[in-house]
Amino acid sequence: MKKILLFILLTTISTFCFSQESVKYPIFPGCNKYKTNEELSKCFSEKLWYELNDQTQDSSEDFFKENKSVHELTLYFTVKKDGKVTNYSFSNDSDALISTTYLKRISKVFKYYEQKGKKIIPASENNKYKDFTITFKVKYKG
Repeated sequence: MKKILLFILLTTISTFCFSQESVKYPIFPGCNKYKTNEELSKCFSEKLWYELNDQTQDSSEDFFKENKSVHELTLYFTVKKDGKVTNYSFSNDSDALISTTYLKRISKVFKYYEQKGKKIIPASENNKYKDFTITFKVKYKG
């Protein structure tokens, strides 16, 4: 099994919503103990990266073997009010091949957790669940 070296230089999750103060961030499985949006966002990012890095180590995609340049990606997905993750996309300035691969992996992570009965708890506002778009920024050397 060939290990792939992946240096994550920057990982940021940010949100798009009208009233960020009153909206509670979605909760990734295992992040339930955190209360603030900053803590929830950080935990969500760390847990998702752990899963993505685990998948990347076993990866044999050609772009990781042959390409040693720095890549910057902006990935988007929406946590729906039922806890399902949909609407995967990436910014126009992101590499399409690598972005698509990461989005497939992200989708695979969420499907795995759902199969295990560990859904994401959706964002909420005034005690009502709501759709929430997450921007996942990645800068890495591959």
